[in-house]
Order: sequence, then structure tokens, then C-alpha cells
Amino acid sequence: MGPMRAAALAWGELRPGIAIEWSARPLSAFNDQPLEELARRYDLLVIDHPFVGTAAQTGCLAPLDELLPEPVLVERAADSVGRSHDSYSYAGRQWALAVDAACQVAVARDDLLARCAERAPETWEEVRVLAEALPQRVALPLYPTDAICSLLSLCASLGAAATDGDSFFSDTDAGEQALSLLAGLVPLLHGESLGFNPPRALDRMSDSDEIAYMPLVFGYTNYSRPDLARRTRLRFVDIPSAGQGPAGSVLGGAGLAVSSSSPLSAEAAAFAAWATSREAQAAVIFPAGGQPASRSAWLDPALDAASGGFFSGTRATIEAAYVRPRAAWWPRFQEEAGHAVARALRERERPASVAAVLERLYLRHRASSEV
Repeated sequence: MGPMRAAALAWGELRPGIAIEWSARPLSAFNDQPLEELARRYDLLVIDHPFVGTAAQTGCLAPLDELLPEPVLVERAADSVGRSHDSYSYAGRQWALAVDAACQVAVARDDLLARCAERAPETWEEVRVLAEALPQRVALPLYPTDAICSLLSLCASLGAAATDGDSFFSDTDAGEQALSLLAGLVPLLHGESLGFNPPRALDRMSDSDEIAYMPLVFGYTNYSRPDLARRTRLRFVDIPSAGQGPAGSVLGGAGLAVSSSSPLSAEAAAFAAWATSREAQAAVIFPAGGQPASRSAWLDPALDAASGGFFSGTRATIEAAYVRPRAAWWPRFQEEAGHAVARALRERERPASVAAVLERLYLRHRASSEV
């Protein structure tokens, strides 16, 4: 929330008389709280891109292509890192502007990793070898939201990305392979992995010597920046390859959206356009601890140095990241599927059985949109 508050203060200096007050919500609410509920209460919203299908279905957000000049949207698209901008486009409309860019990346404690490896793993086989060599020192956030994201990343990495088509797994064999890979790692992982979300896992990795490496975790530059890092700075790197390079990581990030019921929609859209400009991303968002969605910022050598190499270390991953389905029913499915995957990993269920459960959940939620 720091970057948004900094942007609000800077905007107030540019537009005297305009005050923007932000309310924070938990990370879990960012992923799961109904968008319609938020849009009734606020003018501006920070949203996750899978919710744009809900926006299109309910009309709770104002299409930004109706509020902003076309050249602004063209410029944001051209300066987007990976598919950050495109992820908020749905059903022919632009529902938000990318203000933060993130995806699942890998992270290493080089001082701990050096005890048995010359570098961070570059393949999933190397991840397993490392986990066997350093028992309980490799971690993977597997809280339900992160468990499903890791599964989705692995499926996409194997060339079988989930879509909103007729089946959850576009390739059932690849889906079971991804589940088997996760299940095989769990006994070797840090004992709290099933309860970790990214901030908890990164805090533990930075503040203790318990974790040497994580192959999939949403990255945050405040763990690698010399000026913001906690006890020990972490080094973020590209995800391991499943055969196609560092491809398929689940895209995250955040977008600025405008409520369709706001009486100040024009002013709110103007702020969103300014906060996502390459100038504000570099001069306001990043210095306040933010993670720009501007590709110019990711390519800036000074910002890369200030981020401890975060941008250069993970750029290949975010440029090849996977955008989740954005149909209106997807967020609810993802929530339930996350609990199913986390439970299956905890209870050591067979991958084929888990795949069948996920397929049933998927078909039920998809069918609900056709009623």
C-alpha cells in the first residue's frame, strides 16, 4: 500500500484539492473478496486480473477505454512488461491499468545454497536433487491460493496451460505429471511449506537460515533491495525449466480500476493513467517500494541495481508468464481448487484422484456460467 499512498500524495501536489485515501485489505481478500462488493464502496480499486470477467459480467467497473484517450492505452500496452497490461483487457474492453507487475519466480540464499550447489537450479530435476541434498532447506509456499498457482505454473511450463475450455487440464497426462512433481517434493520441503504464503516464506528465508531456495514464489523487490531488505537480502532468479525454458509462471501483479458507480470516475481514471505512466512508475512507484509494470523500469540499469538485480534476474520469467482464465466463474473455482490441491498434498492423495477432483470442480463452475 506504500506505493499507492506515495502516488496519492504526489497526485495531490499535481492536482491541488484532490485527496485520495487508500484502505488496505489482507492478501487473501485481494485474491478472494467479491469485486462487486468493493466497487460499491470505493471510487478506485486495486484488483487482480482474473476478476475482469466479473467486471464484464456485472458492469461494476467502468471501462477505461471510455474514460481515457486511446493514445494513453496504446502507450501503456507498448510499455508493459510481459502481458501485464493485456491481462486487464477482456471482452473488448480495458478494465484496469497495470500498476504493479509480478509473477511466480525463484529465490535463493546464495550463502546457504553454496554449501552444495554452484548455482540455483535451472530445471525441476535439479530442484529435486537440491531438495534431497538439503533436506527441509528448500521451501514452496503451498497455502491453498499458492498451491493452485504452483500447479497452474507447472502445467503451463509443461506446455499444457489451463484455459477456460472444455476441460481443466488441456493435457491430462501433463496435469498428473505436475501433481506428481509437487507431491514428490512435499516430503523433502521445509516443514511449514503447506502453511506458507509468499510473505511468510520470504520473511522466514530472510530472517533465519532455514531456507536456502524456493522454486516458485511471487517475488517482491523489497526482499532484494539494499535499502529495504530485511535481515538478509534475497536473490530472485528465473523459475526452473520443465523443458521450455523459464516459461509458464502464473502472472500476478495488480491493476488500478475505477468503479462504475463512482461520481468521480473521470478524476479516478486520470489518476490511474498518471500512476501507470513510465515517469510515475520510475520516479514515484519504485522509490516507494513498488514493483513497476512499466517495461522501461524493468530495463533501467539504475533501477535494476537498486532492486538488487531483481528485474534482470526474473525478466525472462515474467516476459513468458501465463495469464490465467478471466471468466467470471474462474475466481471461485480457483479458490476451491486451491483448497483441494493443498488438502491432497497434505494427505498424500494419488495424483490421478486429485486430477479427477479438479476436473469435477472445474466442470461444475464452468457449467454455472451457462445457467
